[in-house]
Amino acid sequence: MELILLQKVRNLGNLGDKVTVKPGYGRNFLLPQGKAVRVNAANLEAFEQ
Repeated sequence: MELILLQKVRNLGNLGDKVTVKPGYGRNFLLPQGKAVRVNAANLEAFEQ
């Protein structure tokens, strides 16, 4: 699962990094806590600005 980090996550990356994680980690931890968003055209464009 590819995600864009919204904040620094220890042992994973910093704000704005595009990372690949296991689906369970992304779905159960990063996405619900607001630490990341899914990679899609709209999110990539928003982060490039």
